[in-house]
Amino acid sequence: MKISNIWRLLRILLIFSRKSKVKAREISEDLEISVRQAYRDIECLKLAGIPLYSDKNGFTLLPDFFMPKISLDIPEILTLFLLCSSIKSQKGTPYGDLLSAACDKILNALPESIKKVFLASDYDAIVDFGLDTKVDYKKIDEMFKLIYEATIAKKRISLRYYSMETKKLGKRIIDPYAFKFNFGIWYLIGFCHLRNEVRTFRIDRIRKIEILEENFKVPESFDMDEYFKESWGIIRGQKTKVNLRFTKEAADFIAECTWHPSQKLTKNKDGSLNAQFEVGGLSEIKIWILGFGENVEVLEPEKLRQELKNTAVKINHIYS
Repeated sequence: MKISNIWRLLRILLIFSRKSKVKAREISEDLEISVRQAYRDIECLKLAGIPLYSDKNGFTLLPDFFMPKISLDIPEILTLFLLCSSIKSQKGTPYGDLLSAACDKILNALPESIKKVFLASDYDAIVDFGLDTKVDYKKIDEMFKLIYEATIAKKRISLRYYSMETKKLGKRIIDPYAFKFNFGIWYLIGFCHLRNEVRTFRIDRIRKIEILEENFKVPESFDMDEYFKESWGIIRGQKTKVNLRFTKEAADFIAECTWHPSQKLTKNKDGSLNAQFEVGGLSEIKIWILGFGENVEVLEPEKLRQELKNTAVKINHIYS
């Protein structure tokens, strides 16, 4: 069943939880669907075991059906509202649509007096969770939703994927496991049948998708945190020891943060700082190092040291 259909059925259940009698026409008007679709959805809920019965006055949810009520205080509601509001920047993604609807429901559930305070005080401008996207997902929103639905339903998918390495489109059969949001970009993590291993794919580089009939199971051994444990960001590669020396000007800033789980810091007598990491792949940490300019030196590995040296020569050539 599509995510949009599941979401619609949940909304109908919420209507029944608020009213003792509900007519199909009320549901159609509230959800902006046809009356015929409302009847079909009610029958679907009955088949799912929801105790609904009807008479000439409409449909009723049996009182002994338990729908747990969640009690939230004002700070909790405010926090949820702020988080949902911050998802406005995720337009075009399944999460953006669902959480935007959730944000409206949070507001509508509040007493009118409190709702006015929320709307008048611009609470959504207080906190920025940094969830802005670097890609316009509105252009591929239908495709994103299909991938999301396949992931939930555990259905294999066929992709036309643009590879940045080959600069070509290729066909991939993928078991979609999970999604990861990293530096404003959404990625799909799944088992690639072409490479016979778990791979990472940028959602915006997928050009075409087809949901296949075959189901799959996510291995119990798969853990996304473990999968990306050694990565500096999203790219995985051979595990390599990286040793850096930061000047005393940058030392305090580096010491303030945990940049990687493997991080080991050593303060030197002259105020400089040695930082050791064990990372999978060097491309992303190289970009991070370049951001510190003359305030960092690569001590090892030699390969990375040479790459930074060559890059420095090229930069000098540009500005000379």
